Amino acid sequence: MAVRPITIESINNDGTLQLSDNGTTTANPGDTIQWNVGSNSGVATISSIHDTSSTDVFSPDPSKQPGNSSAWQGTINSGITTPQEETYCIYYTKPGSTVVYMHDPKIIVNP
Repeated sequence: MAVRPITIESINNDGTLQLSDNGTTTANPGDTIQWNVGSNSGVATISSIHDTSSTDVFSPDPSKQPGNSSAWQGTINSGITTPQEETYCIYYTKPGSTVVYMHDPKIIVNP
């Protein structure tokens, strides 16, 4: 089981996020995905990460790491037995704002 870190590097002009994996993560069942807000990224916090796909890609669902408001972690569902390509949602805020923005990166699971 690998740990696959993703850093939020910046916010594009259209509100999408520039991620260290270029918006597509490839993982295997049981892998841990870690999201981190990079310094000077323009993102204040991640408010939530939701799997909106028809397949439950994350089990358990991603959650904020205790004591670190800019780090989240989720585990790829170990019960996935066929290849999956899905999107999920990262909800985030900008410094000094309460407006929540959304970005839909992709995850590919290879069993």
